[in-house]
Amino acid sequence: MKALLCSLLPLFIVGCSTSPVSVDQASPVSASRVFAFQEKKDSQLVVTRDGGIVGSELRFILHIDGKPAAEFHPGEVAKFGLAPGKHVLGLGTWVLFGKSDIIESEIDIKPGETVRRRISIRSGDYYLTPTAY
Repeated sequence: MKALLCSLLPLFIVGCSTSPVSVDQASPVSASRVFAFQEKKDSQLVVTRDGGIVGSELRFILHIDGKPAAEFHPGEVAKFGLAPGKHVLGLGTWVLFGKSDIIESEIDIKPGETVRRRISIRSGDYYLTPTAY
């Protein structure tokens, strides 16, 4: 029994986080779940949600400047046209019985710049962080 538990432990540890998905491998967020910031702009925000089974039941809602912008499922990507300048990004979850608190961060996007962010889950917490993927 002890040997079985020891052999399964690495699977549980690995299963506590999600895996990055590149923009090329991610599926686009369905148009019915993109709510704002779809107009063509010189500057762009690209947000990709990690893949993996951890937190797959959670639906993440991205807010831009206090406005809901899109609902993300695992392994999805969305692109948003933004005016240059500072913007506040918020991220919260939607589950069957309610919503979570929103975590926020700020970006300062330059003219013609593309800013990439990643939605991930680690140890039960969720994050919106810069990414190279």
